[in-house]
Amino acid sequence: MAPATITRTVEIHWGAVSSYQQTSIFAAGGYDWSIHYYPSSLWVLGCFDLCVQLETMGARMTASLGVSVVDPMGKLPAWKVVQAPRQEVFCNNPNDCYSAQLFATVAFSTMDRAALLGYRTVDGLGVVFECTVTVVTQAPAVIPAALLPASDLKEQLSRMYATKDPPCDVTFSVEGQLFDAHKLILAMRSSFFKAELYGGMMESRAHVIQVKDSLPSVFEALLRYIYKDDLPCTDGDVDDDDGNNVTEMLCHLLVAADTYGVDRLRTLCELKLCSLLRLGNLAKLLAFAEDRQCAKLKDACVEFMATYPKRSTKEVVANNQEYAQLRSARPSVVIDALEKAVMFRG
Repeated sequence: MAPATITRTVEIHWGAVSSYQQTSIFAAGGYDWSIHYYPSSLWVLGCFDLCVQLETMGARMTASLGVSVVDPMGKLPAWKVVQAPRQEVFCNNPNDCYSAQLFATVAFSTMDRAALLGYRTVDGLGVVFECTVTVVTQAPAVIPAALLPASDLKEQLSRMYATKDPPCDVTFSVEGQLFDAHKLILAMRSSFFKAELYGGMMESRAHVIQVKDSLPSVFEALLRYIYKDDLPCTDGDVDDDDGNNVTEMLCHLLVAADTYGVDRLRTLCELKLCSLLRLGNLAKLLAFAEDRQCAKLKDACVEFMATYPKRSTKEVVANNQEYAQLRSARPSVVIDALEKAVMFRG
């Protein structure tokens, strides 16, 4: 980021009336600062000090202080008292007050009184010093991506699921088939499991939790997703002639994702079903989309009906037994889809 610069003026009176002064707090570079004048230098005899102080507690950055004498009337150019401002690291540490200060010490001998005459204030008793604070804000170092090791969280969870190490602390029974898992992982990934295992439900105290309304293969696919974050059971993406296998499994898995509150898995299943649409499973997936409120899948069915190559919608569904059953049992679903298909064609 570019350095941030701000100026503040301090009017100093010479002689016996000269005394310690402090400006009000001001902001520069996102930090709070103040300027202090010490008529007798803390460091060198016969000099005075101008000091910039970091007021923001706990902050750390690099800044510099430049000092010039300016003409109150604006007729003469600024006279640099500190020719080459040095940069210092500021750190507002309550145990070390000087770590938050930078001093510019000015010797009276360098302040030629004759030369200063033109810079005097109107009353002739003082001189105006302009203090320039420059804050150098540095962006944190960026580690090249090539040097960062790839995340292995997914591999670690997959290994945990496969080896059951560390030992599992919950068991599910689905049609007599047992599945072991880790409560914490399930609760992190599923709102249903969180309530079931940690919310005081009766199942949270059971040694073996009975799972109803699910198939062993579907529940196993659900657990595999929870640990591995992969959509299972789609190898080859091939259905049989009746539109079963992958499509049927994905439908069951989408229902399980709905039940157990695994929203991302539900979306993945729906999108995958959209890609597997064909004439043989159109009626089945249209009815499923209506039942499970899958808007994307229903729209995909409508688009399929409207754009099937070289066939009208009537030809697409004329000899399909499942479509005939759907039309007989739920005519409103078919009518709605046909109307949308006509609108889609424009």
